[in-house]
Amino acid sequence: MTTDTIQPSPYPVATAKSCVLIADAEVTPASALVERLIRNGLEVCLADSADAAKRHLRERAVSFAIIELVLEDCDGLDLVADIARAHPQCRTLVHSRFCNLSNAVQAVKSGASDVLPKPTDVDFLVGVLLNRDMSQRAFPPSLPAPDSIRGEHIREIFMSCDANVSRAARQLSMHRKTLERFLKRSALL
Repeated sequence: MTTDTIQPSPYPVATAKSCVLIADAEVTPASALVERLIRNGLEVCLADSADAAKRHLRERAVSFAIIELVLEDCDGLDLVADIARAHPQCRTLVHSRFCNLSNAVQAVKSGASDVLPKPTDVDFLVGVLLNRDMSQRAFPPSLPAPDSIRGEHIREIFMSCDANVSRAARQLSMHRKTLERFLKRSALL
């Protein structure tokens, strides 16, 4: 006769005293995400920089964390690693506009539990963070079309190159004339 033992989850269960650290400059106290977390009985600590997030990590026990990859004073992956060292039981979720396969792999290697691209439905985000069974829920598709993602990326690179077509084309590894045609179609030139 064999006995099956139930393995406890390595992540915390949300309790009334659980604290969620959100390190993202775009999230405000009035955002839907913060309101939903508070409605779920969680304490929310907001940080718009890595220094503020590290201060919260020193001051209190953090059970959950939502981290943006790009912070003004630090790479979000470094913050994920700091959280994993300081609070190994913390369930860390990377939620960023800069999600791609290599960033996701690096985030998981640094200690993240999950990686979700922005924008994501708030209910889905909270469900994933709290490790709820999401198989029964139907969520609207939240990912934009690939062409719009491509266009947004090209526009970001173009603007980061101070609207210099040649430099942006080199950075994007595309022909200058092709970039000019794209920019003309999207009314950026």
